[in-house]
Amino acid sequence: MTLVGGSPIVLEAPFPFVEVSRSLPEAFAQRRDNPGIKAAGTHLVAWFIPRLDLKDQLNEKTGRYRSLQIMVEKDKERPRYTPEDFKTYRDAAIKGITAITENDIDTLFGIMDMSQFKQASARKLLGQAALGDDSFTLCIATSAEGKDLRGGRQIEQSVACVTNILLNGKVLVLMVTGSEISATELGNTMRLTREWITILRAANNAKPPAAVPSEARSSPIPNPQIPNPK
Repeated sequence: MTLVGGSPIVLEAPFPFVEVSRSLPEAFAQRRDNPGIKAAGTHLVAWFIPRLDLKDQLNEKTGRYRSLQIMVEKDKERPRYTPEDFKTYRDAAIKGITAITENDIDTLFGIMDMSQFKQASARKLLGQAALGDDSFTLCIATSAEGKDLRGGRQIEQSVACVTNILLNGKVLVLMVTGSEISATELGNTMRLTREWITILRAANNAKPPAAVPSEARSSPIPNPQIPNPK
């Protein structure tokens, strides 16, 4: 459990992911201080990786793996929001963005130009998805240029589902990141996101969203900021 702006939030993740901030404190600190996260004005709350990958990390084996992160945007940490507030926020945030489902993935990758991700840093918003109540998800493909441990040039690709979710009056950001850009990996990230939303809502006793009256007042929530997947 953690406190977000004074509200308790129960943190759980799908099997086989485990929370690793205490097991990998240096790696957690590097991720927490990542410029992409700071630039988006977000604070890293928790980081989960598969249990087998944690074992590899503790044995100092390098490799890429799926990861789950819970974050909160600093300007949303203290206020409390109602379902009506969140619905207005969600509708504005996804306006004009193509809706996709797991059934659309093969078609999406069949028409997408992958060359932009193979030669240099690139980023593309693939679409928005409805994967659970009181939430919305943006699906993103990213490539970033770096160096390997032998000094060679390396382009790392990833696909991520970035979800804004309302829990206990707080808007949290969930990020599920896969280790490649492919239809299979996008399917994995969407599936894990759906499972994670369900688990978190159950753990925090979230109620099904009630119908919002047309005359309901909604407080403005700042536009979402999207941290770079990593």
